[in-house]
Amino acid sequence: MEKMDEIISLIESHEKKEAKNIFLKYLRKWPLFLIFCMLGGGIGFFYYKNSPNIFQVKSRILIENEENAFGSVFDMKNSVLNMGRRAAIENQLGILQSYTLFRKALENLDWKYSWFRKELLYDAELYNNEPFDLVVPPTAKNAESVLLEIVALDNKTYRIEASGETRMNGYLQEVNFEQVAKFGQPFANEFFNFTLNMRNGETGQTYLLRFNNLHALTSQYMNKTKIGLEEINSDLISIQITGENPHKEADFINELNNVFIQFGMENKYQNSEKSMVFIDSQLARIEQSLGTAEEKYSDFRKEHQVMNLGEEAQVIYQKLEEIENDQYLTQLQVDYYTELQQYLYDSDKIGEMVNPSVIGINDSDLNGLLSKITELYSRREQLSMSVQEKNPSFIMLEQEIKITRDGLEETLKNQLKITKSKLESLEERYNEIQARVRKLPETEKNLIGIEREFDLNNDLYTYMLQKKAEASITKASIAPQVQVIDSAIVEAAAKVGPSMVKSLGAGTVLGVMIPFIFITLINFFNNKIETREEIEKWSTIPVLEGIVQHKYKTKLPVILHPRSGITESFRGMKSNLNAILEEPGSKVISINSLIPGEGKSFISSNFSAILTKANQKVLLVGADLHKPTLHHYLGVKESFGLSNFLLDEIGIDEIISPTSVPNLSFIQAGPIPQNPSDLIDPVKFELLIEHTRKMFDYIVIDTAPLLLVPDSILTSRISDVSLFVLRVNYSHKEQIKQINKMVDFNKIKRAAIIINEAPDRGYGYGNKYWKKGYGEYRNKMSIA
Repeated sequence: MEKMDEIISLIESHEKKEAKNIFLKYLRKWPLFLIFCMLGGGIGFFYYKNSPNIFQVKSRILIENEENAFGSVFDMKNSVLNMGRRAAIENQLGILQSYTLFRKALENLDWKYSWFRKELLYDAELYNNEPFDLVVPPTAKNAESVLLEIVALDNKTYRIEASGETRMNGYLQEVNFEQVAKFGQPFANEFFNFTLNMRNGETGQTYLLRFNNLHALTSQYMNKTKIGLEEINSDLISIQITGENPHKEADFINELNNVFIQFGMENKYQNSEKSMVFIDSQLARIEQSLGTAEEKYSDFRKEHQVMNLGEEAQVIYQKLEEIENDQYLTQLQVDYYTELQQYLYDSDKIGEMVNPSVIGINDSDLNGLLSKITELYSRREQLSMSVQEKNPSFIMLEQEIKITRDGLEETLKNQLKITKSKLESLEERYNEIQARVRKLPETEKNLIGIEREFDLNNDLYTYMLQKKAEASITKASIAPQVQVIDSAIVEAAAKVGPSMVKSLGAGTVLGVMIPFIFITLINFFNNKIETREEIEKWSTIPVLEGIVQHKYKTKLPVILHPRSGITESFRGMKSNLNAILEEPGSKVISINSLIPGEGKSFISSNFSAILTKANQKVLLVGADLHKPTLHHYLGVKESFGLSNFLLDEIGIDEIISPTSVPNLSFIQAGPIPQNPSDLIDPVKFELLIEHTRKMFDYIVIDTAPLLLVPDSILTSRISDVSLFVLRVNYSHKEQIKQINKMVDFNKIKRAAIIINEAPDRGYGYGNKYWKKGYGEYRNKMSIA
């Protein structure tokens, strides 16, 4: 359990270190973040100052709840048709948001073209403030949705140019031209035909003219107009538009309100007309039947001298009259459903159908679907005049029609099934009463039939006359169901943008994100070692305390700056190695690197110098026969050395030379041979090491880069410890795995990694002060 807790603690510690390293990667770039934040804030402020003002224009209308006059006119029980308050409001919202009403409003406003003034970051619309008078011939056709750039050169001429695409005559055509024209004279080409007259336009200012496409403009306003209930259970509808020109948006909202009110009035008037036509047709049929029934009834009574029915016959007669009334209305409903099913795919016929409430059908779902399918058919008819069938808007509309039509068809099937079942039930009751009629005396039986026919037609005729009068009154008293509470006015428009706080905030956030993303991408694609933890994570051999960065312009800072941070890091390296090499006697240390430039020679020379501080005799061997550099660090001239010994040109004692550093001797690499890779003889090199072990306490071997000279690893076999140098932000992460493979393959018993230019991990309390220069200060104080 304790081991498990220890493992968990190590994992958490490792995760904290990784998180800290990631944070430090970004923190080290704080100047970059600061610069981009200031730049982003400046861009945000510039955008704020050069963006158009945005206004919100709003109107409120009230949907009044009232009885459905036509339903009450034709309900045989004279009850109010309750379609549901919520459903009625939703229907009104759907109508108000319809394409038909938006297009009608724009047609009434007659916005055939728009003028703009070109600004730095946007185009300012010049609504009711046109810079030029535009005269378009009645029969002229101008390309729509193409921006024309117009610049007045003087009071007589202007430059006009256009670049874009437009659809004319069913084809997409490219528009691209530039020319100079005169005010007051027609400008005509294959795309445009109009005349411009000078008004209040400024010379040299760029203006834009666009001939609007009604369908595109309708879609634009449908997207930008927000329509909804003020509250969930409210009858108030809010209409609001956010735009740059409050005058234009107010004009549109007010016109949309007018079209909505007029639509409701026309819809009521058309329904009333349909009801009147239906009543007249029924009256004509009933009137003819009534005349025939009246004549038969009179003749029968005269012939048989019968005035009234008996008591039992009177009861039977009343029941028959009631059932026949129900049968009449139910048969009308069956006929209505059947006819509506036939006209589902005929937009013209379905528009001629009377309101279902006229014949006592009080299904709110059916009413809603019928109204919706009628509106969608009307919208499709108008849309087909401006777009092709493959247009996305047309396709989406067809899909909506199909969904609504499928829903209506399913509703009709269910209602027709229910109504037919009711009709069959009435027929059974009728047959039962007819059986009772057959048991009556023949005279009463015949009188019941004749009197029933007469009374039925007489009651229906009287009822229809009454309802015709009521319908006429209703038609004459048609009033709008919509009341405008607040018209859209410019003075009430609220400014909603641009916001300086949001612009500055967005710019600042963008300023932070750019360097963040940049640094993240660099780190993602960076395959170089950046932290000690990366080495510890993948290395299978120990990792010693690293050599920190320094800014001294000297090859041997441990000699000239003995109390500096770089010198202290070499002392830490010495302490680490003493812990590894506990055996007495002379110690051989090989310092290796995989590629040039990792600081192997710098570490070899300075580490050798730091070993001499304890009165230890140290020999530094330059075993890099390809590109020797150690003599530069020790300040000696190139001379004979290791290559001469390996070629049997000179003895061991003759290649050992003293240096300016006390107790430090040096074997140079010597002249570069023609075949340095083949020159290193393991036997001779081992002989050299065994001979010098007796003379020195430490032998430090500076080898050639292993990836260039793989045979250099042979020196590690005769070394007591092999150090591999990795330089932060220079060595590649893949080198860690290569070092692991070399150690395993060559069976090196003692190996470790030394980090050059390591991040400041600290060497205890005193290291912070070494880094800050307190060691130098202390040295000066002791000298004083």
